Amino acid sequence: MSRLGGVDETSSVTGLAQAVARAIRSAVLPFAGHRTAREVVGTAASGDATFQIDRVAETALQDYLQRTDVQVAYYSEDKGLVEVAPSPDWLLIVDPIDGTRPAAVGFEQACVSVAVCPCLETPRLRDVRAGCVIEIQSGRCFTAERGRGARLDGRPCLVPTRATGADLGEVFWGFELVGRPAQHVIDVLGPLIDRSSVRAGVFVFNSSSYALTRLTTGQLDAYLDVGGWILAQRPESRADFLAAGQGRVLGLFPYDIAAAVLIVQEAGGVVTDADGTDLGSVPVLDTTEQNVLSCAASATPAVHQALVAYVKDSVVGGR
Repeated sequence: MSRLGGVDETSSVTGLAQAVARAIRSAVLPFAGHRTAREVVGTAASGDATFQIDRVAETALQDYLQRTDVQVAYYSEDKGLVEVAPSPDWLLIVDPIDGTRPAAVGFEQACVSVAVCPCLETPRLRDVRAGCVIEIQSGRCFTAERGRGARLDGRPCLVPTRATGADLGEVFWGFELVGRPAQHVIDVLGPLIDRSSVRAGVFVFNSSSYALTRLTTGQLDAYLDVGGWILAQRPESRADFLAAGQGRVLGLFPYDIAAAVLIVQEAGGVVTDADGTDLGSVPVLDTTEQNVLSCAASATPAVHQALVAYVKDSVVGGR
């Protein structure tokens, strides 16, 4: 049996994710909203901008793992794949700050995301064993272990469902824009935004982990990221993705959602690609443009089916 710092894996795999996330949050919190936090200091392995607050988070991750005897490797947004130990038992998929821009200005919708999976040759989202998402400002902690359910601050957590059917005009939902060409995103989602923004609500949080975990709190009914779906269905959009990403194709990558997907699913929610395809086979270490993802997440199967049908019709039909 693999050991994690002298503790057997069954009792500590979720604790490992939580401990790493808490260490990063402790280092980042004093910088959230500070004037230096928003300084761009480099480019991440994914191609996104690295802000000063990202650098603080990455340093905290490295320092914490070097102080422990846990046999791990990790993949992070800025550094890519790093082997902390010569023969790691576990791979951590870490987004030290999911919601860098909100964190930089001191908004609440920023999280630390840590997922844990075995060290495999090609680990996939279905291999994620445990996940933790911690809100930087509030410290609220969402955890899940595959097959054992989800928890919020240590208490069992289930996705609450409002008395809403498949009427998308009554759905409270969020979507993503960072690095995606806004014209294409609005071309797809504009009619749905108009349909639901008066009788319900539409939100952009700039943090997929924050948005996805809102399903477990009952604040959102659904979440959509259509970037990867647009890129796949409209190849001509690539030039606009490059322009929006300032020379790189950016979008949703596995490290963004590795922990949050498990949390929502273990809480009873539905999470797939925007076309309804299961995300389990997605390789978690691939941040090439061929692996830019889309995501549809919903509190109920009825809402999920309606969202997927809407996206397919929008992209293929070209509303």
